[in-house]
Amino acid sequence: MKRPRHTRSSLFLIELIISILFFSVGSAVCIQAFAQARLMSQAAEDLSFASARVSGAASVIRYTDGSLESVQRYLPSARQTDGGYQICYDRDQQPCTQEEAAYILSIQTEQEGIRTDAHLVMTDRDGEPIYELSIRYPAPTRSDQGGSADESE
Repeated sequence: MKRPRHTRSSLFLIELIISILFFSVGSAVCIQAFAQARLMSQAAEDLSFASARVSGAASVIRYTDGSLESVQRYLPSARQTDGGYQICYDRDQQPCTQEEAAYILSIQTEQEGIRTDAHLVMTDRDGEPIYELSIRYPAPTRSDQGGSADESE
């Protein structure tokens, strides 16, 4: 009985298969890491966009009388809803219609005596909140809204 002799070429082939397997596993891990980094980058971009828009809208709500006309002076795409306002933004973070919206900024205000409470929330298209802000401030008085030149000294 003769035993077949293993040649060097079969050993080389096994080494080559093992090294291809090793690099395949390594590349799969790298691709997964890059995909996760992309998702984290998008989440950070969304959070930055949302916080800037919500903070700006909070300033508008705080320093205007809250009427649609005064709010639209600073936020032209705002539309009135029950108890507040809504602004829609598309994927490129530009104001848009509700049908094209990827982000929705909702502003709810409630006045109690001399105090006004406002709750602002930016959500994605699925309704998941990205950024929320609640503010409480005294109701604006005539002097807070920049009275006439005769009132200043």
